[in-house]
Amino acid sequence: MSPSKLEAGTNGGNAKESSSSESKAGRNFVLALFAGIYAALTGCLAKAAVSMEGNLDRRLDIDRQLRRYEKTSKACPKSGVVRYDFAHVASNDPAEDEHQEFQLPVPSGYWSFFGLYDGHNGGKTSKWLASNMIPAVSGALADLYSRLVSSDPAPSEDQTIPSPHFSDVEQVFKTTFAQLDDDMCYAPLETVFASNSRDVAEDLLGPACAGSCALLSFYDSHSRLLRVALAGDSRAVLGRQRVNDEGDIKYDVYVLSTDHNGINQTEVDRLDAEHPGENVCQGGRVLGMGISRAFGDARYKWARDLQDKLKKGYLGKLPLPEVKTPPYLTAEPDVTEIEVQPGDFLIMATDGLWECLTSEEAVGLVGLFKEAQGNRFGTREPVGGYPPDALPVWMAERDHTVRYKQWGAEKRFVMTDVNAATHLLRNALGGADKDLTAALLAMKTPRSRKYRDDMTVLVVFFGEEDGRGLSGRRPKD
Repeated sequence: MSPSKLEAGTNGGNAKESSSSESKAGRNFVLALFAGIYAALTGCLAKAAVSMEGNLDRRLDIDRQLRRYEKTSKACPKSGVVRYDFAHVASNDPAEDEHQEFQLPVPSGYWSFFGLYDGHNGGKTSKWLASNMIPAVSGALADLYSRLVSSDPAPSEDQTIPSPHFSDVEQVFKTTFAQLDDDMCYAPLETVFASNSRDVAEDLLGPACAGSCALLSFYDSHSRLLRVALAGDSRAVLGRQRVNDEGDIKYDVYVLSTDHNGINQTEVDRLDAEHPGENVCQGGRVLGMGISRAFGDARYKWARDLQDKLKKGYLGKLPLPEVKTPPYLTAEPDVTEIEVQPGDFLIMATDGLWECLTSEEAVGLVGLFKEAQGNRFGTREPVGGYPPDALPVWMAERDHTVRYKQWGAEKRFVMTDVNAATHLLRNALGGADKDLTAALLAMKTPRSRKYRDDMTVLVVFFGEEDGRGLSGRRPKD
């Protein structure tokens, strides 16, 4: 074979090999392309599966979030209290609410104290109150009872246990609340100015610069009297079982506190009288604040020259221009009294709950809870949940709550929890509408604050039997 033919033959073979390689490369490209598309589709489906699984996990996480801080406490024997349930759901981060419960043995039986402190502008005031409120009030009450015993030179056997008048107990609450607020807002000032230290000022005046409402209940097992003191817009409500003419069990509602805010006309009139011509209350608010009574909030209490001094040398805030004749806010509480009857229960909650539920709905829900706890076979829940008018309570004519309207949702309630406080929280945050509950709980600060507030709830169950063998008296009007 000549070299030319050999060269031609070689070139022809290379051409065939080149064509085969190009065809194989094309097939490989197509296979790679389809493999890539398949991988992408698989990835999308996997992500979708993860997303659906995550959504399921989020639904399951509703229970974890609602029950995260719940606690059921068995009360001391012979205290007149059977148990008390606590639960909390935060909106602020960190949460600003605090609580405190304490049962104190005394010669006549037990004193039980239950406190809720709804903080704002931070949690320093509420934390301070949780450490100081009950020790201060219990000590002042002990002094009152001691004075009553020592004032009678020859007490009879029936008089060895003092029974102070309501006005005396009321004064103890008012005096102690005022003293605590002074200890917070004014007592540290001398030390701050003597130190000439911004760090000391920040440390000692932190509770004064933040603020908090305070709701405190005091139950005396001997007299079976419950006293409730409030400064702010938290609320205490008592539920009492009654059988109607048809033999059905329903619950009466006794609201034991009055909201202190710019909507309460009594508070508006008080502030107008104290600050004539200043238009303190506008649009339902007090100089921009939602409440008219609180601990701390010293910007609304300190004199302007004092605030100027703190601003100049101690990192204080600029005085508000509308603050002309302080103080505007007060920590003085309103105090109420009721005699507890067998089977009563007390609901205490910060205002976040009452933005969602009426007092009647809350009592009806706890009444439903009690029935479910006492029925070992369970209860049959209506399809879609309980409407408000199905609750075992005499309902109010109007519903003034705002949150369900804001959410564009209808109230439907469920019974799934074994903690009464968690039961209230769940139904305040959507109830039977699990999608709404999941959405509300998924929100984080600051967005969550537009749709829900911190919620702290305490439910106290009193004994079913009257340990004194006496029938209870009707509550004071």
